[in-house]
Amino acid sequence: MKKIIILSIISFSAVFVKAQTVDLTRLLQDINGGNVIFSTTNEQGGAINTFADVSWGDGFGVNNRAFIQTLRNAVLPIALLKFNARKDADVVKVSWATTMEKNASHFEILRSTDGKKFERIATVGAKGNSNELLNYSFRDTKPVNGTNYYQLKSVDRDGTFTTSIVVTANFDLNRTDVVVIANSANQSIKVDVYSPISKVASFSIVDINGKILLNVKDITLQKGANLLTYTLNAPPQLLIGVLSSVKEKTAYKFYY
Repeated sequence: MKKIIILSIISFSAVFVKAQTVDLTRLLQDINGGNVIFSTTNEQGGAINTFADVSWGDGFGVNNRAFIQTLRNAVLPIALLKFNARKDADVVKVSWATTMEKNASHFEILRSTDGKKFERIATVGAKGNSNELLNYSFRDTKPVNGTNYYQLKSVDRDGTFTTSIVVTANFDLNRTDVVVIANSANQSIKVDVYSPISKVASFSIVDINGKILLNVKDITLQKGANLLTYTLNAPPQLLIGVLSSVKEKTAYKFYY
């Protein structure tokens, strides 16, 4: 009985910035299996050194190399550029960015307290189709005290999905956190302070030699988020910011 083989032709479009080196052993196994004679020449008789040397064929034998490599490089519905989470005052800010979306539906933000069992805490819609850089973010207003584990689930319109790496954010409601945003070009210093209680503190900036460049006393910090702004006349350099109160003293390095 004659067998009828129906081939589905898939169209791919890709731009290669740099030619990828051919793994000849893998190529051999993909094309003919591991127990056949193999020649590393293309259809024109030239040597095959990169996949740019491989041409499209009819789906059989050596002519199938490009098709196989394209399948390996098949474009996912979403190309994720970054994914991170960090404590931001009294919340955890989860951020991610995509460089390409194809028929994307939405993102699901998953959270875990042990890094093993995750649950969905939010859903964010995707743009759907794009070849541009897109930035997304979500503010987790109810993180647990301690280590929070986050994972991003990217869902396509047909229901298929991929999951990202797991990132963590340590959240301690009983600890004062400080983020210093410095800009030497306009001589500005912004100090983002999260305080677990209302208190009076002082803030100073010193260079690596211990010279005091800024010293502000009697700062009233409210419970929660506080934003302090100062002007600093100094050249670009590594500096140390020190926040002090009756019960706490913490130092933070930053580049001005």
